Amino acid sequence: MSQHIDIEGQPVNELIATLHAVCQERADRPALTFQGQSLTYREFWNRVERMAAAYQRLGIQAEDRVVCQLPNSPEYLISMVAAWTSRITFVGVDHDLTGPELVSLVDRTDAVALLYQPRAGADDGMEPLRTVHEAFPKIHTIVRGTDEPVGTTFADLLDDTADLPDTRRDYTGVDDLGVALLLMTSGTTGQPKLVVETYRALWSKTAAFLEAMRPNSDDVWLIYPPMAHGFGLKMTLMGLASGGRLVVMDRFSPSGALDLVTAERVTVLPGTPAHLRMMLDRLDGERHDVSSLRWGVSAASPLPAALLEQVYAVLGVEMLFIYGCSEGFYTFTTDRADIEAGAVGRRPMDGPEGTPADGHVEIVALDGTGSVASGVLGEIVYRAKVPVRYWGQESVGVDGWYHTGDLGIVDDEGRLHVRGRTKELVNRGGLKVSCVEVETALGALPAVADAAIFPVPDQVLGEAIGACVVSADPDAPIDLEGLKAALRTSLARHKMPDRLWIVDAIPRTKLGKIDRAALSTTVAS
Repeated sequence: MSQHIDIEGQPVNELIATLHAVCQERADRPALTFQGQSLTYREFWNRVERMAAAYQRLGIQAEDRVVCQLPNSPEYLISMVAAWTSRITFVGVDHDLTGPELVSLVDRTDAVALLYQPRAGADDGMEPLRTVHEAFPKIHTIVRGTDEPVGTTFADLLDDTADLPDTRRDYTGVDDLGVALLLMTSGTTGQPKLVVETYRALWSKTAAFLEAMRPNSDDVWLIYPPMAHGFGLKMTLMGLASGGRLVVMDRFSPSGALDLVTAERVTVLPGTPAHLRMMLDRLDGERHDVSSLRWGVSAASPLPAALLEQVYAVLGVEMLFIYGCSEGFYTFTTDRADIEAGAVGRRPMDGPEGTPADGHVEIVALDGTGSVASGVLGEIVYRAKVPVRYWGQESVGVDGWYHTGDLGIVDDEGRLHVRGRTKELVNRGGLKVSCVEVETALGALPAVADAAIFPVPDQVLGEAIGACVVSADPDAPIDLEGLKAALRTSLARHKMPDRLWIVDAIPRTKLGKIDRAALSTTVAS
């Protein structure tokens, strides 16, 4: 996307300029609703300015890092945009991090401030904050949801009875190649990396998704995916940049989400496959009205065919499916035929200059011998214009390519299909079997509501294929031989499950991905 140029020839940061312009143009229209209370765009930007002034009073300067541990809330969004207008780098993190985890993150980023809210239901919700203060006595803390006198409260900083300094902010002064965010990767092993996200890269992805969907200012967006992660963040920015209204949830529940869809006449519903399945399971035709919906947006993992059929038939939406990673590489599609074929798009996004995305994807052999033919499973790699940057670490890029660690194929029509992670393989007697491929086949069976595949030790094969299955009808038993018989037309014999467990639910992460580390606990219990 090209960069805007103002009348004096100065470069404009499109992300900030767009948000500022929308807030001016739609000043009296509602920008967001949270727990029954709404803010207009004028009120929202007023609070952004107040928060920016508070950063200045606290001595937080351009390029300093601010860590935000808040759950989804107006304060999260206000604090983030205020940081951007002040050229402060915003570090959004999960709300459930422990004290030692927050200490590690503050140390890694050399953060000067922590935005904090106690976890609901915790025995001592302020313990993590005290742990940070013990390690970093001089850090500024801004707290929400407590009257305990540790640091400053958001209520005081955003008090609209106090005079707002005339800062005469010049948003053209925020370099669009400056660092807007540090995004934590969602890896389940080792210390999460912190991806450096520039304003230009963030806006280019947001703008590309907006171009694909073309939402309008009458759209109402349900925001429950965490704003601290890429999916929730992009949905939030898309809703604001298009002048719509955000309906924000701090914690997801399927019934709560459906209640808000009904009450607020939501038109855009994001959801991983796990979230969509839970909502469809809870949908009550007498209580819930989903007729206002017109778009669904999904990510994180492929949509099983049976679930996708329900989404189209019951929710009546068009779909935008996004496949990507925190490092900035994305492929997406709104084509129903492609989505129904299990594809995530035909061509990746081509980012502007100065950002990694090159618009080219390949499938390479797992043994490193080069590209593979159509239909052959391998690792998904993207060509990178510039190396991926991680905070405090060396840039990443192997000969100009970024290796995703995801398995996939490109079919004869040029469509990309994701088949799981390179580490999510069962080495069954020397033959590598993709967990996601077997899960997709299981999910297509009418008798199966949900499924997860994982390796189990085997004296003969080394690893056998274990399957945890949730029955679509608890009164209709599922057995291993019956399952294999139903799978014979879709899976080769060596990909068939060797062992079967019927479970009440598949353990999943907060992003809706299968928690394979928890599967053994599920089976053991």
